[in-house]
Amino acid sequence: MKDKELRRLIGSRAKQRRLELDLNQPYVASKMGVTASTIQRYEAGTIDNTKKLVLDGLAEALHVSVEWLRGETDEYETDITDRRELLIRDEMGRILEHLPCGMEPEEADFSKDLLLLMLREYELFADSFQSACRNFKDSTENADIAAAMGFESHQEYNEIMFLREITHSVNAFNDMADIIRLYSKRPEAAAARLADLLSEKGSGPV
Repeated sequence: MKDKELRRLIGSRAKQRRLELDLNQPYVASKMGVTASTIQRYEAGTIDNTKKLVLDGLAEALHVSVEWLRGETDEYETDITDRRELLIRDEMGRILEHLPCGMEPEEADFSKDLLLLMLREYELFADSFQSACRNFKDSTENADIAAAMGFESHQEYNEIMFLREITHSVNAFNDMADIIRLYSKRPEAAAARLADLLSEKGSGPV
C-alpha cells in the first residue's frame, strides 16, 4: 500500500472510531498532546499519521489496535464499547492521579473510605439494578402474581418490586449523605460510622 493510501486509511479508521465513541477532535487531541487541527489533518490524511508515535497515540486514545488502524485486520478487540465507559475511565484516572488527596491524614482517610464505600455500593447497585430491569421493568409476566397478591395491576406490582430491589442502594447513599453532614460536627463519629458501613459490606478501611 502506498504511503498516501495508508495515510487515508489510518485517518478514515481513526475518524470512524472517534465518531463511534461520540468523541470530538479536541478530546482526542488532549489525549495525544496535540491541537484539534492536527487531529483533523491526521483524519484527512493530509499529514503523516503513519509514524509509530502517532499510531500509538491514536490507538491509545481510541482504544483500538495499531494493526486495525493500519488496515492489517478488520477486527479490533477493545475494552471500551461506548463514550460513557470512556468518560468513566477518565474520571477514575483523574481520581487516582489526585490520591492521596493532599489533605491531613485523618481527612484523607475519611475521603478514601468514602470513595471505597461508593465504589462498593455501586457494584451492589449494578447487580440489583440489572435484576430489577430484567424482572420488573415493563414486564407482563407477573400479572398472575400481581393479581394473586391483590395489586390493582401488574404495572403497580412491577413498580413496587423494582423499587424494593434497589432500596438498599437508596438507603446506602442516604447513609453516606448523613455521614458527610455528621463529619462537620463530629468527625470521629462520622469516621467510625463510615468504617462500620465498610465492614458490613466486607470492605473495611485499611
